[in-house]
Amino acid sequence: MKMKYWLPMISVLFVLILLLMTGCIQTTVQTTPIPPTTSTATTTTASVPTIAAQDAYNLIQQNRNNLEFVIVDVRTAGEFNTGHIAGAVNIDYTSAQFTADVSLLDKSKRYLVYCRTGVRGAAATQVMIGLGFSNVQNMAGGITAWIQDGYPVTAPTTSTTSAPSSNGLQLQVSVNATTLTSGEALQISVSEYNTLSTINNVTAATNWAVNGLAFSACPNLNELPFGVALFQGSYNAQNISQAASLDLFPAVPCALLIRLITGYDFLPDSVNAAIMPGGDISSPTPMSGSLTVNGTYFTAQLKPLAPGVYTLVVGDEWGTLEFLYISVE
Repeated sequence: MKMKYWLPMISVLFVLILLLMTGCIQTTVQTTPIPPTTSTATTTTASVPTIAAQDAYNLIQQNRNNLEFVIVDVRTAGEFNTGHIAGAVNIDYTSAQFTADVSLLDKSKRYLVYCRTGVRGAAATQVMIGLGFSNVQNMAGGITAWIQDGYPVTAPTTSTTSAPSSNGLQLQVSVNATTLTSGEALQISVSEYNTLSTINNVTAATNWAVNGLAFSACPNLNELPFGVALFQGSYNAQNISQAASLDLFPAVPCALLIRLITGYDFLPDSVNAAIMPGGDISSPTPMSGSLTVNGTYFTAQLKPLAPGVYTLVVGDEWGTLEFLYISVE
């Protein structure tokens, strides 16, 4: 009797187990992941009007004498001076003054904007459109695409000259090259030039616009009214005060003398001046000099400049500053 009752129960349990197994297998098949579909990638930069390098070149050729057409390079001044599209104006997109500077442009004109690879150019174009510029395009790929397509850029700037200051002096700077190989010396020439056609008596000043400007290891003994400083990186007049200059001169003991110079008597249209007091105008001192930079001093050792971009700042004691940008490869 007991076996008679157990057989049907065992059969029922066997059927239930089969049903459960079938359900599990079916569930597993249904939940097999479906291959993901391909989707279009999104970008963080808003869409702006763009133009290819070839079309930009044709546009420039068509507007060579058109005053209503403007090329805007939004790279840093350092990048700009290493070579740019001829006729371009430089308005640094990374500068805190970018919006204020670009707002001064005539919104009715046509603008071609470019940067190094197109990213900053797109962002700058977006800002300009937001300010009301209706005819502005960003060059896709930036100046990198321009160069790859074989179009020309200007030669790097190797010299710079300030506008005559209120005292009639003009600061002039030149270098042997703006692109150096590692270990190659940088040669800097500086002069303070009197733009007046008469003897120019200029009172000595201490209004140095940048700390650390010097032309020798002992600046307190230097009778020249200008100095130089070299900074690793790209800087301009707005942010140079935030940077620390490299040590161009070895640490040597310098005599503790106080500069007693009261002024300079510059000869007409000349870099020659008598140093006051007691200077003799008949035997003036050249207000010019040359400096060779072979590297930077670190823990009393001279080390070659590492590859990268450097900012050369030359300034005089009356507040004039001139910038040149050096690339070391």
